[in-house]
Amino acid sequence: MLISKKDILKYLKEVPPIPENVKNALKALEEGDLKKAALEASNDLILKKRIEDVVNSAYYALPNKVENMIQLFAMLGIEKSRSLIYSYLVSLLEPKEWKIFKINFFDFQAAFMTEYEKAMMLEFDLQTYKKFAEIGAVIPASVCVCDSLLGEKKEDVELVLSSAPIEYSTLIKRMTGVSLFGLAGKIAELWGLEKEKSDILKAAECNNCENKIAALIHFVFFVLVSKKQFIDINSLIEFNPDCIELIPKTYERIINDS
Repeated sequence: MLISKKDILKYLKEVPPIPENVKNALKALEEGDLKKAALEASNDLILKKRIEDVVNSAYYALPNKVENMIQLFAMLGIEKSRSLIYSYLVSLLEPKEWKIFKINFFDFQAAFMTEYEKAMMLEFDLQTYKKFAEIGAVIPASVCVCDSLLGEKKEDVELVLSSAPIEYSTLIKRMTGVSLFGLAGKIAELWGLEKEKSDILKAAECNNCENKIAALIHFVFFVLVSKKQFIDINSLIEFNPDCIELIPKTYERIINDS
C-alpha cells in the first residue's frame, strides 16, 4: 500500500489551524457583525491583501481602488466574505511545489467558486447559496491534499500507473478508502464547518447522487476539470451522470453555453 489511512491522518493533523484573527473574523460574520469581522481580518496581512485584490479586480469594476477593510467587507456582504476567508484557508494548503498535477491553482480555485455560485443561484435560490457559500471555497482544498499525498511517493505512484490503466481517483480510493470529496469533507470538519456541510462535501462523490447540492458540486467539478486548462486533474473524479437528473437547470445552462 503506497498511501495508508495513517498517512492521511498524519497529513490532516499537519493542516494549519485557523489563525486566531481569522477565527475571530469568521465568528463575527456568524454573528452578523461585518465591522468587527473586517477589523479582525485586517490584522492578517495576507488575508487583507487577498480581499483587496478580489474586490479591486476587474470583476467588480470599481472606479477607484478601495483599501479600507470595513468598506471591502460591506461591499462583499457576509456570505461572500465567509467564502473568501475559507478560500484563503485553502490557499494555506497549496503545495510549495506541485509534483503531480500541473495547474494554476489560483485560477482553478477562483473558477470553481464562481461556477459554484452561478449554479447554486440558478438551481436553488439566494438563501440556499448564502447558507452553503463556503462549501465552494473548501472543495479545491482536496486537490491540494491529493497532490501532496501522491507527490510524497511520486516514484511509487508512477510505477503503479505505468503497470496498469488506472485513474488517480481509483488509486486514491483503493489505497485510502476516501475520495477527493471525502478529503474535502474531512478538512471542513477540521475547520469547524457544520456537520451538514461536511456531509454534503463527502456525498459529492455521488455514489448514489441523492443530495441535490452534492450532485451540483459533483457536476460543476467535472465540467471544470474537463476544460483544457484544468484537464490535468480530470482523473481525480469518476463522473456519475446520474447527478444530472437532480440539477436540470445547471445542466441545461452548461449545454447551452458549450
